[in-house]
Amino acid sequence: MLARTGRAQVALLSLLLLGLLVSSCASSRPGAVHAPRGHRGSAGTGYVKDNKPAIWTSNQPRIAQFREHYRRTKTVETALEAGQRYLPAILPAFEKRRLPPELAYLPMLESMFENRADSGHARGLWQFTKQTAEHMGLRVGSMVDERLNWRKASEAAADYLDSLGERFNYDWALALADYNGGPGYIEDEMKRQRRGDFFSLQLRKETAEYVPRFIAMLQVAREKQLVALR
Repeated sequence: MLARTGRAQVALLSLLLLGLLVSSCASSRPGAVHAPRGHRGSAGTGYVKDNKPAIWTSNQPRIAQFREHYRRTKTVETALEAGQRYLPAILPAFEKRRLPPELAYLPMLESMFENRADSGHARGLWQFTKQTAEHMGLRVGSMVDERLNWRKASEAAADYLDSLGERFNYDWALALADYNGGPGYIEDEMKRQRRGDFFSLQLRKETAEYVPRFIAMLQVAREKQLVALR
């Protein structure tokens, strides 16, 4: 009886080890940039600060319109090819703050992952203005501009997005709109219009398009298996 029990336990252990081996060998398409995985809105190891995760897979008409545009172009592919250099370091910075991994891909829209991108009033991967950069502890002057230090700027961007997420109760459509619109813009419009949903707000054109453009780019990246997101 004891011998049979021992053999059964050994067999069970072997099956468990086989399952773990198969799981560890599983992989997605080569070249995809992997993001940390977890469970949204649940406590524990996989907790992610995201109270409206449906936004990332939304088929809202404004998102769908931009999705069709990015399907017809190579914009997403070009940006992510450039991003291969940076994302392995950027993704963990967002993971350790328990932020949605989707946010790590924001430079797709901001700068096409071009570190020296300069719009005239904003610079770097994350297109920080001088005011925001200095607020987040980056040095900006004639001798040094840490907006171009992509590692420091990415840590600052993760902290800044974390603070915006907290301000908007981790509704990332609103937080991202504020990232684009500037300090206080979205809050002022929410109060003035007495509305709390991004897609119901009447905003200036750039900010109104910013969120659906970014989500559309992410959706196209998923469709083309260029990223491994949840």
